[in-house]
Amino acid sequence: MSVDWANRQRNTNHMVRKIAGYVFKKSEVTPNQLYGLSKLSWITNSYEGENASYIKSTKIPALGDIFNRDFTSSSLEEVSQDIALILKDSSVDKIVQEQTGFTNFYKAYRNSSLRWVEDNFNTLLPMYKSAYAAKNNSDRKRLIQAIQQTPGIPKANHKKQLMKAEYFLTPAFFMLDKEIKFPLINGNEGVKNLLKALEVQGDDLLKQYTAMVNLYGTGGIEDAADLDQVGSDLPDFIETERKKAKKGLLKNKETKNKDKLPLKDEEDVEVIRKAGTIKQRKVHNQLTNMIRTALSKYTLLEGRDNSCMFDVLVQKYCKKQDLLIEVKSSLEKPNIRMVVGQLFDYWYALKGDEEPHIAILLPEAPDSECVKFLEWMGIGLMWFQKDQLHTSTEWLKQLAIES
Repeated sequence: MSVDWANRQRNTNHMVRKIAGYVFKKSEVTPNQLYGLSKLSWITNSYEGENASYIKSTKIPALGDIFNRDFTSSSLEEVSQDIALILKDSSVDKIVQEQTGFTNFYKAYRNSSLRWVEDNFNTLLPMYKSAYAAKNNSDRKRLIQAIQQTPGIPKANHKKQLMKAEYFLTPAFFMLDKEIKFPLINGNEGVKNLLKALEVQGDDLLKQYTAMVNLYGTGGIEDAADLDQVGSDLPDFIETERKKAKKGLLKNKETKNKDKLPLKDEEDVEVIRKAGTIKQRKVHNQLTNMIRTALSKYTLLEGRDNSCMFDVLVQKYCKKQDLLIEVKSSLEKPNIRMVVGQLFDYWYALKGDEEPHIAILLPEAPDSECVKFLEWMGIGLMWFQKDQLHTSTEWLKQLAIES
């Protein structure tokens, strides 16, 4: 999961709600339309870029099912324009052309699930409409209880091999939910990790749902798209009476407030306090927001515990290895010296004696003396130039432009 992926999920929700609002106003809704709405969550192994295979194989046929159109020979641009005319909403043109879909639904059940929708249509249609109209947790819990009573989906040519109904329905209800609070509970590895971390992997669906939604408002998790990023890192997000949360999802920082901005770490900022101004803190926040955009294809975390208030942790930036980044708003030597200590201290708190992968982000390229010092310390260096992320560090070149 990543910031980009979570936004892709939100884009899918936005598109499906636009379309579902039109469909559910009709006096008659067909099984094909419910099936088509559900298929809009599906992707294939090729799901990135304008020519990704899921567009022709899955997305366009799903839209054809929903609008009873033959889009076989149409491009996505032509399809989006047609749908915008049908809905009488010009904004839909752009929405439909966004990258959407987020679950690689089991191929063996893709075709048989249509027959399942047809067989259970009178049960499913009210559920889909309830997901679209859901306003609170009580509404969603009723849907979860209904899913528990819904029969499984038979595998093509193997009717005794049933897939759990939630694997098909929770992605659909995620897309239909106005607040994006209906969590994904399917066979995805990240979901399995999350349920394991919550110690509910073997419990019934209602207990799994309750444990998941109880995380909203924790560690920067605001909705089900955020929740889908957490996975095996969950223990570090949870705060108890004995333990504070160490991590949270990195969120946009305030940069326009004219009042005094809060300091990140009261124990380490005396040098900044003396130099320091609201302007410097705004620069810090601006740089943090810029790196959140530049590295949006990764899951980005921030420190939440006063003992470990790191700026950015880039998950799996290099295979399974994480990268810890500290952001500094000034190139002055006291700031550079301070960040070295912070980086090693934070890394040890998070990773123990693992080999450190640590870097500093500065507002511009520093002088050669600073570059040599950081190289000698084994600390990566990055900065922004014309909104593009640059580096002088060989092992960071996959993240930034090498300078």
